[in-house]
Amino acid sequence: MAGPPAPAEKHTHKSTSWIAVGVLILGFVLLGFALPMQSVVLGALGAVILLVGIVLSFVWQLMEDFH
Repeated sequence: MAGPPAPAEKHTHKSTSWIAVGVLILGFVLLGFALPMQSVVLGALGAVILLVGIVLSFVWQLMEDFH
């Protein structure tokens, strides 16, 4: 027989992790638009934003928020 259901685990998150993920997504989206449009300026902007997102994820320890 099955026992009582296990209590739901509470997963907490940091808002800084969501900000870092949002910055990373924005960088990837800009790069995704820059490639077919052949826009060097948009590509450079996307690359800079992507690098900022990578730095933020390391500074704010994004992977420590993973459960």
